[in-house]
Amino acid sequence: MPSPSPVIVANVRRLREARGYSLSALAERAAISKSTLSQLEAGKGNPTIETLWTLANTLGVAFSELLAEGEEGMTVSEPGGGGVQLMVRGQQSPRVEVYLMHLAPGEIKTSRAHPRGVREHVMVVEGTLRVGALHALAVCRPGEEHAFAADVEHRYEALLDTTRLVVSIVYPHDEVAQ
Repeated sequence: MPSPSPVIVANVRRLREARGYSLSALAERAAISKSTLSQLEAGKGNPTIETLWTLANTLGVAFSELLAEGEEGMTVSEPGGGGVQLMVRGQQSPRVEVYLMHLAPGEIKTSRAHPRGVREHVMVVEGTLRVGALHALAVCRPGEEHAFAADVEHRYEALLDTTRLVVSIVYPHDEVAQ
């Protein structure tokens, strides 16, 4: 089983401690098991992208804060073939992060709500994608895009073949810790 990146491990621990959370307190706030968080901080196990995104949201930071302080090019992959790669992280306000995401055929990613005011813009590069807030899902094909409020639960679903997409996440001025 692959281990999480040492950089992700260090960043989760650093951010948790900076906020004064114990392992138990962060696990409870994030609604993940304490053993999952403990294994992550020990550099063991293989946390899902959803787990990492949940931790970022709970810690009040952008997902890129977990990835080598926003180092472009870092990829988080999962055994089923899906993954996300940070392409670029803007330095201005509002903060914009751009990711290349790939989903295996039939793969579904459901994301918890991001902080208030966060929006996502998605453009499909390959495959067919059902995406958006759960109450307003859209189907997109290559070259098509969809924008939605990401401060509610939302989903990415590869409908047919492997699906690749570009995801831009826009954080409002006051919602991401600097």
